[in-house]
Amino acid sequence: MTDFEQIIEFLRLYRRSEESAKNALPPTEVLLTPLHDGNAYNVNKNIFETDFNKYKRIFGLLNSHNAEAIYLLKTGGNNKYYVKTLTGKYFDLLEETTETIPDEWLIEFPIEFGTSSYIYDTVKNLVVIYSESLRAVTIFPDNIYYDPNGKYLKHLENDTYTYDYTDHVTTFGKIIKILFDDEQYLWNNPEKKVQVLKSEKEGRMTLIPFLQIEYGLKNFILKYRYYEKGYRPKFFLYDDECSIILKFTSIGGILTFLDQTLFSEGFSLEKGDNSNPQRDSFRDQFMNQVIHKIEDSIKSKSTLAYYDAMKTLFYLPESVAVMFNEDFLWKLMEMAVRRDSLTNKKDLAEENIFIKLIKIILQKEGQEVKLMNWFLETIKDGDKNISKFEFIYDRINGENFLEFAKLISQIWKKSRFIYPDTEKNPEFATTDGLLFLPYSSQKAFGFYFSNVSMSFDTHQQKGRLIKTLYDTGKTEIEMRPGLKTDNLVPTQVPIIDQFWYHPFYPIYLKDIENQETEMKLDSVVPAFMLKANRDKQFWSNVITSAEYVADILTTVSGVGNIGKFRYLAKFAAKAEKLRFVSKAGRAVANVRKAVAATAAVVEITSGTVNTLLKLSGARDASWGKSLSEYLFWLELLSLSGELSVAIHNGLRKSAKEILEHEDDIRKSAKNADEASEIDEALEQMKHEGGSGGYSKVVTTNEKEVKAFEELEKKFLNKTIENPFENVNEILPLLNHISLKSEIIQISRTNCGNTAKVLVDFFKTGKIIRAEASAMQDITDVATKFKKGNFIPATLPRMKEILEEGQIVVIYGVTKIQTYVNKKGIKIGQSIEGHYFVGIKKNNELHLFDGQTGEDAIFKNTDKFAEFIGSKYNKRYTSKEGGGFSYIIVND
Repeated sequence: MTDFEQIIEFLRLYRRSEESAKNALPPTEVLLTPLHDGNAYNVNKNIFETDFNKYKRIFGLLNSHNAEAIYLLKTGGNNKYYVKTLTGKYFDLLEETTETIPDEWLIEFPIEFGTSSYIYDTVKNLVVIYSESLRAVTIFPDNIYYDPNGKYLKHLENDTYTYDYTDHVTTFGKIIKILFDDEQYLWNNPEKKVQVLKSEKEGRMTLIPFLQIEYGLKNFILKYRYYEKGYRPKFFLYDDECSIILKFTSIGGILTFLDQTLFSEGFSLEKGDNSNPQRDSFRDQFMNQVIHKIEDSIKSKSTLAYYDAMKTLFYLPESVAVMFNEDFLWKLMEMAVRRDSLTNKKDLAEENIFIKLIKIILQKEGQEVKLMNWFLETIKDGDKNISKFEFIYDRINGENFLEFAKLISQIWKKSRFIYPDTEKNPEFATTDGLLFLPYSSQKAFGFYFSNVSMSFDTHQQKGRLIKTLYDTGKTEIEMRPGLKTDNLVPTQVPIIDQFWYHPFYPIYLKDIENQETEMKLDSVVPAFMLKANRDKQFWSNVITSAEYVADILTTVSGVGNIGKFRYLAKFAAKAEKLRFVSKAGRAVANVRKAVAATAAVVEITSGTVNTLLKLSGARDASWGKSLSEYLFWLELLSLSGELSVAIHNGLRKSAKEILEHEDDIRKSAKNADEASEIDEALEQMKHEGGSGGYSKVVTTNEKEVKAFEELEKKFLNKTIENPFENVNEILPLLNHISLKSEIIQISRTNCGNTAKVLVDFFKTGKIIRAEASAMQDITDVATKFKKGNFIPATLPRMKEILEEGQIVVIYGVTKIQTYVNKKGIKIGQSIEGHYFVGIKKNNELHLFDGQTGEDAIFKNTDKFAEFIGSKYNKRYTSKEGGGFSYIIVND
């Protein structure tokens, strides 16, 4: 670690928390951390807990003096610790005597933990903090002891250092500078210099700096102030008030440093509910001197302002860059297109920054729709009118091209464009391409061969689209000149179909899992993704040609006919063997839910999917198209992971059409087994499923309804012994009733109530139904049980800490909605989730959902995966507030 890296390490906001967490102690030792320097050490646990002369407990002295701080006096290498008395004198914590000492001689350490955490090690003559208390504190205070000769700072002098960070200049730009400008550029870059000024005075200092940026003078300064109790931030800070001053020579240096010491350490620019003057002052400084300064500069629309804005964006982490307002970000997008300079230049990685700009915009609420519509706006490119999407597509290269294509594909999955209907998307009226495309792509001898080629082109009547040539795999006879004669001879030629696709039109790629592609393609993709893959494969082939041209010539001469290569692009199997749903899609489908004709949600199990796949062989029947469309929407659901309105409508429409031909479908069965499978598939399409609050019990099946009625008579409103042994049988009763010839669900938003009646059943054995209700807040549900608050934890952790027979109510977060104001500042957040119940029996964690009628054991099984998949949204991390929390509800 270089000398300058040492100061980064010293100033990292959460370094001490990390160091504390790493100190995993053996059971025979405890960790003590000296008050003034943080150099922790281990001591024998038994001695620590019994020898109170050696490890003096001083909490009584601290409490009796109402101490708010401990004061250190260093005299001739000796430490003396005091608290301040009510008379203004100082009480010696070791000798227990009172002295009069000038305030300026003392170093103040605020008491920031419970007084029982402070111990006097009389042998080492140190006041220390007992680590057991530290483990309960996730965040250390923003103040730290400063010793210019301490562990991290002792080799640092008042001097100028090189700060080696990743800058906005491309590798190509660095090479050009070295070759043509300055050969010393790599080790003597003036923009990577930092002047360090270090005070010789020890004391407490703050880790939150004072920010001072003067762009015209190229002053980029951070000042770290000595700690002062009750300090109120000022507009100016004198150098003699500071322990450390850092003077950077560029905006990149200071922003990278702040990222390494603050932003990547969890520091947020958003102000919380509780005022923190020290942090809020820095937030204001940063917003005014960086965010708002750059926002204002871009109003001039000058090239220099654009350059400075993009350069600043390069150095800011996305979590900070989202503080820019939406108007500013969209102005940058427009300027980038208008300037037509989206390539990585020698002095600015503009292409990289543009991709980052899109990501930042997408972190703003509700920007996906705006971005997709913006891409479709038309601009002039030479003599052509093209969309902004095509304009950008043609100018992004390399890894950025892959990132761009994947990014827009992810947005597309959540947009209206996943729906091929021209009523919803009139832009698709010009598309005449296949929705279900038998795409084939293979790789041989290092080359890709596919049956589809695509290019942006202008159709005379339809406008700018993706022109698609599709090799059908069939041939026809044409009269063409022969190889050795000019006479026309019968010649076998391939049949090539031509289509026109809108770039965002959805294409269902049959059997994609068995194709070899340069880019990973889902089963349902926007048309541009297929073109992107084709373009990547083209350049892969170019590179392969350059590397292996000699080998290829030899291979071709050995094969004898280059047409043999082309044959590799044909279908490997006949059309009737192609699968409509990929293996990955079928696996995900086990826990995905779709919408049937009744507008209820149905569960699509692997058995249903397999039956539908068999029926897909009859796609020439009157209901075959609807079945294919149903599988298309099911596949899209498995890929997107969200039941959007578009997917909902698509599934409902196609399912309704399928069920209109129910009798014909049943007649298509070839034997009794297949008839049974078809019955099950059709019945499941009428069921409500188990996604979130949706039921697993609802049905109109006569046998199932009758069995449920018998269950009601046997158990409802009765008290039974051994609740755990009977819970699986009675579970459907808690949130369902039989009505005429069907079973219906009482509510799909009352999971707080169903958790309560299920817990009461485990405790008392009494079976009662839950009341219908709206979604309930986590604090309201916690109040029902009067056992404290929900505690965040993973399921493995719950299983580990629960004792035999303990019951928990578990809350899984399914949706987090963040609200920001016009300036992009977070102003609120709402969280939705689902409650279910767990109980530890026989060293297993058994899980029950009284709302849906589901149960599972926490194990690596398909049943557990299906159960848990709908109880939380795995996209939300615990840091965002996602995951699980629990409350133990029995003694």
